[in-house]
Amino acid sequence: MLHALLDATQVLGTVEIDGVTHEVCAEAVANHDRRENKLTVNLRAFLRSEQQTHIGETASAAWLPAPQTVTEHVEAGEAHEVASDVFASWRHKVDAAIPR
Repeated sequence: MLHALLDATQVLGTVEIDGVTHEVCAEAVANHDRRENKLTVNLRAFLRSEQQTHIGETASAAWLPAPQTVTEHVEAGEAHEVASDVFASWRHKVDAAIPR
């Protein structure tokens, strides 16, 4: 049985591209399969325009980390904590990639 554990997006900063401000976002979607004790965390980073005419649209940039999937074998009781730790590590990776 598959259980959703985490579906989170966090804005880590902003960048200006062609005169338009974009939010730099990190996202994690985590599920746990209790039969197999398997945690799967899908990670991605993207840009989101702050312009009202582009609400809901996302984009990528060459400097953003490529999407990743992390799989761990953990008991159900530990799955949320491990998923949160994986997301924290991903946020640090995305934050470090932001051009300053």
